[in-house]
Amino acid sequence: MKTRKETKRKGQFFLIGGLLILMVFFIGLPKSDPLTYDPFNDIINAYSNIESELGRALTLSLNASSSIDTFKNFTAFVESRMTGRFIIFDALWVVSEGNASTITNVSVGNFLEAAANVTLNMTNDSGASEIKYLDVPKGGTNWTEFHTVTANFTLLIAYNDDYKEVGWQRDKANLYFMVNLTRGGNTKKENLNL
Repeated sequence: MKTRKETKRKGQFFLIGGLLILMVFFIGLPKSDPLTYDPFNDIINAYSNIESELGRALTLSLNASSSIDTFKNFTAFVESRMTGRFIIFDALWVVSEGNASTITNVSVGNFLEAAANVTLNMTNDSGASEIKYLDVPKGGTNWTEFHTVTANFTLLIAYNDDYKEVGWQRDKANLYFMVNLTRGGNTKKENLNL
């Protein structure tokens, strides 16, 4: 049978051992600032990725047999990736396919929160203008033709309460891309003209 004195020492041994383990743990912690996360950096990185891929996606789309559908699929893919990161993705794009003719096809893709009424006002070098009105469903596309396009022309793009004027060339592919990325109170909105 153990005496009371032997049991007391056993408890002291466990206390000292526990303190040593705690000391080793706290001494081993790194002496640096704690890691912080800035959600706005995630939005900026996502925007940078979108911006860097737009030109490639447009080139790939224009080389495909169903060019506008391919670019629409790219935009839908970006939207699904942003949704997976809890980023609200709003975008509207306008593409003109380059050619040497005075007739130019212009397509509009709408990835805003709702259907959009888009007004396209094309003014050519001689000052003549054509105005086209397009209803574009959410997640959809629509297109029109301009018939008096000169080598250089200006296109005024108006939708909802926003508008942008871009200078384009007839014989090359042109892209206007409005993107708005939002998470919580952080927002990044840009108008790109490629």
